Amino acid sequence: MAPEWFYLLSPILALAVMVVVQAVALRARRGDWFFRSVVAGFLAGLVVAIAMQVTLLQVFPRNLDRWILAVVANPAIYVMLAYCFFNFINLGHASIRIRIFKECHDRGGFITHEELRAVYDDERIRDVRLQRLLEGGDIVKEEGRWKLVNPRLVPVANLVFALKRFVLRRESEFEKLS
Repeated sequence: MAPEWFYLLSPILALAVMVVVQAVALRARRGDWFFRSVVAGFLAGLVVAIAMQVTLLQVFPRNLDRWILAVVANPAIYVMLAYCFFNFINLGHASIRIRIFKECHDRGGFITHEELRAVYDDERIRDVRLQRLLEGGDIVKEEGRWKLVNPRLVPVANLVFALKRFVLRRESEFEKLS
């Protein structure tokens, strides 16, 4: 393999280390260590990224292009990938908080527990999701039962649940740990 491939793959390998360390740290703390697990993963990935750049500069011939890659580009690429990963995993947390902030703001800055439950009732959320699936042609209702007619999102759902099982040791953050 050409030396350039090692330079190009190093930020991605550092990101992989970040993801694994973050998942293991979160799982070890049973989900109670979300932001600390992200920081631990980021730092572990950063150490790997820097170590790989130092190693690459020692193993392969040194020229200006490779120095720029190793000293400037690859650390910046790793930080950007880490930022994207953090925002990806933080999306669920942020979307719920943003909706609650909006509901509170729409009511003059205050919201009662009952008002919040009315907006975020499990049955209401389920019904809205089912309606989206109906409108999208993914399911139909036959004889009082929901039937899957377009399985296009099943592989995505399987991947999401596999990742949740790996990180959380359960398929939902609301499910009890076994």
